Amino acid sequence: QGFRIAGNEWENFAVSRHFDLPAVFATSFRKPLDRALSQFRFECIEDRGCQIKDVHKWWDRRGDLWNVYTKTFADPPVGARNHFKGSEHSKQRREMMATAIDTLSKFHVVLSMEWLAYAAPQVKSILGFNDVSALTTRVRPHITQAKRDDGQEHNNLGSASIKKASWDPKEYLDAAQYKKMSEDLALDEILTEVARRMFLERLVCEDLGGGVPISNSNIHN
Repeated sequence: QGFRIAGNEWENFAVSRHFDLPAVFATSFRKPLDRALSQFRFECIEDRGCQIKDVHKWWDRRGDLWNVYTKTFADPPVGARNHFKGSEHSKQRREMMATAIDTLSKFHVVLSMEWLAYAAPQVKSILGFNDVSALTTRVRPHITQAKRDDGQEHNNLGSASIKKASWDPKEYLDAAQYKKMSEDLALDEILTEVARRMFLERLVCEDLGGGVPISNSNIHN
């Protein structure tokens, strides 16, 4: 009660205007390949509007998911997907990544889905939530459509601790598909590592909501 929250999953973040709003900005990252495979399972294998059961065919049709994190935070012009590969487009990729990192750095809260159990200090101090039990409670939208009885309602860390429920890309995908999807998500892999570092640095910085004091020193790169 008392919170006004607006959420977004698919639209790019309008860098030129959103930061003018009197709001607290928060986001979360999950390992890109894990996220993509989870979406395939959720939509297609569990029959939520997708009829494709072959991950190869599904991925070929879902170019909108390629480097979706980078596109979201860089908000590049239409057609940016054409710049994801090829040495002739390296300048455009550098510019996209620089914009995405700059945008992400302005967010008040940047979480890692694999480490949600460590997010409580930031969620409490910056977002103002007192009850943070939801951080380690497994949430599955539309679960009645495809119930999973795997005994993992509580996760000790975050998505990293629900191994029985998650599909491991290295086990589920053949080598060629694993390589292809990894390459199609290469920019997102880089941005995710940046986000995870931001999360860890802020975790130990008291002035950014962390709970571990640092003795009269700052974090340096």
